[in-house]
Amino acid sequence: MEERAEVRLVGRLGFVCMAAAILSGLLLGSWEMARPVFGGARYTLNPASPAQLWSYGVLQAFKSVGFVSGLFGFFLVATQRGSLLKVIMSLAALGGTFYAVVWIMIAVTARGDAIYVLNRPIGSDAHSNGGFLFLWIVPIAIGVEALFARRIPRWKSIWVIFVGLLGPRIFGLFAPGVAMVIEGVIWLALGYIVYISRRGATMRS
Repeated sequence: MEERAEVRLVGRLGFVCMAAAILSGLLLGSWEMARPVFGGARYTLNPASPAQLWSYGVLQAFKSVGFVSGLFGFFLVATQRGSLLKVIMSLAALGGTFYAVVWIMIAVTARGDAIYVLNRPIGSDAHSNGGFLFLWIVPIAIGVEALFARRIPRWKSIWVIFVGLLGPRIFGLFAPGVAMVIEGVIWLALGYIVYISRRGATMRS
């Protein structure tokens, strides 16, 4: 019974990750290409309606929930669940929470630099808003650990590492809307990997 519950949990985590990838990546990215919110300079927003800003805020907050869910699902099915990795997963949850708060504040203030900490602006840039933890660092860490754990096929672990490595580069190479779509695609695949691997959650080494 417990094992079936864990399989269902991982399946739901993968599904939430896929939903977040579709909504915050494919849908929001397409909207960004049609009606750009992000300006050219860092923390600069183009004039946008409150409805659009709140849609961005809510969907970006959901993105953090969905992507951290996908990482947690992968943690359950692919790793040995060691103490160090649990600390790393806690950092993903912390980064995701801060990311969500920042994006809600961007919607509230209609400013790209929504929060200041020690006179340092914090806004849509993932380097400052906690996004780097769950979008880049943690996927690499759990992907590498999964390679050594050998609980799932190697290509799945390599894909998760690839997600972490590609993340910080796409927004420098492409316009924001295109980058958001690409991000949505790679995280959609990660969520699918978690979903199809859900029965591995009961395979303890």
